[in-house]
Amino acid sequence: MTEETIRDSELDPDFKFKIAKTYEGKTVLWCVQCGMCTSDCPYSEVWDVKPHQVIKMVLLGMRDQAISCQSIWQCSTCFMCAERCPQGVELGRVMFALKNIAAKEKGVPEGYRRFGQQVIETGRAMEITASREKERERLGLPKTLTDSKSIKSLLKKLKLDKLLKDKGGKKQ
Repeated sequence: MTEETIRDSELDPDFKFKIAKTYEGKTVLWCVQCGMCTSDCPYSEVWDVKPHQVIKMVLLGMRDQAISCQSIWQCSTCFMCAERCPQGVELGRVMFALKNIAAKEKGVPEGYRRFGQQVIETGRAMEITASREKERERLGLPKTLTDSKSIKSLLKKLKLDKLLKDKGGKKQ
């Protein structure tokens, strides 16, 4: 977390309640800041803001800082935090709530946007190469399906393409 002074006029005292009203963020108010989520997170050492600090930002009403930190995008949703939380806070889900707000207001960061666009265009998260097909064959797995129309159709209905549009070139 950064060492900057924040004025109370910059805080949103209702932010924690807004997050708690979402399906994903319904457990956020249960946090007692014990730090168990951070101690169990496999990525907390590389995050700009530690998991318990993200929750603290939400609880304090530091809305802009919470939706601007890279940590919300870096969460792998392994749910180790939720497994160990003595209060039952589902931090991975809270991260989804924060990402949803950030995506709508600030846009999706470039790398994630490119990944999402690849899924929209190809129906796949990764390219299926000839060597992958050979490996599948060697393992006795069936050939990869090549029809991605149903996946593309679903993603279009979910409006993922609109969410992934660049928000005025802003980088996160």
